[in-house]
Amino acid sequence: MYLIYHIFAAANFHVMKRIFLFISISGIISISGQNVGINTTTPLTTLDINGTPTAASATDGLRAPRITLSQLNSKTGYSTTHEGAIIYVTSVSGGSTIPATAKISSVGYYYFNGSIWQSLVAKAGSVVFIASLGSGNGSASSATIPASAFNTVPLPAVAQNIGGGIWSVANNTYTIPVSGTYLIKSSIRLVDGSTGRNMFQAVHTANSDIPEGIWQTNSGNRWTMLYNRIAYFNRNDVLRLYIYSDGQVANISDASLNIVLLGDN
Repeated sequence: MYLIYHIFAAANFHVMKRIFLFISISGIISISGQNVGINTTTPLTTLDINGTPTAASATDGLRAPRITLSQLNSKTGYSTTHEGAIIYVTSVSGGSTIPATAKISSVGYYYFNGSIWQSLVAKAGSVVFIASLGSGNGSASSATIPASAFNTVPLPAVAQNIGGGIWSVANNTYTIPVSGTYLIKSSIRLVDGSTGRNMFQAVHTANSDIPEGIWQTNSGNRWTMLYNRIAYFNRNDVLRLYIYSDGQVANISDASLNIVLLGDN
């Protein structure tokens, strides 16, 4: 298949040249419906690229646009319409000078979330996940948790999820993106005036009474229960925030979960 591109260029107001550029790309690019395939005649997605894994000399791969942080600082055209854009930052010399690049601190892949550039991979010291329940109104119930069982707390508002972790909306669970040591911080707040009872809170891979969890008795007035844990988790471990409310349902006004990657291996 031959694609013919007609490129017209004007040298000045009096001279016009027609240039024919013939590019032979037979067998390389295929179009099927709205899908485009490279090295495949049956593309299954919008862009379907097949490498040549049996050719030792072939350098398979897909390269994102490469740019320095200094060059990215000077770009002003990014907006919410460019959400999902991916780049590779080749140098961070000079540091960030605009809010959109504030989280770029090392060479690597970054994606644009509509307002700032975020790392595509989890990095040590970064907050990889933030989610919450409620609006801070202690007199309103945002979720009701059954009594006398270890139950997962719903966290519908996800404020941050970077580095490849997967959040399940249906199960309210977070899948660890990379093996490493994590700092877990969570909290729950009962509706003001809730009757006193023993409460358990933990963040773990299963809903159970673990030594790393905490038990407390609420005061019956305004009461928030804080939880902190540092632990090593393996890639694909599935975490959840869960509680046990002894003998009574727990009407929760607010809850939160923050996960920080302290170091990977």
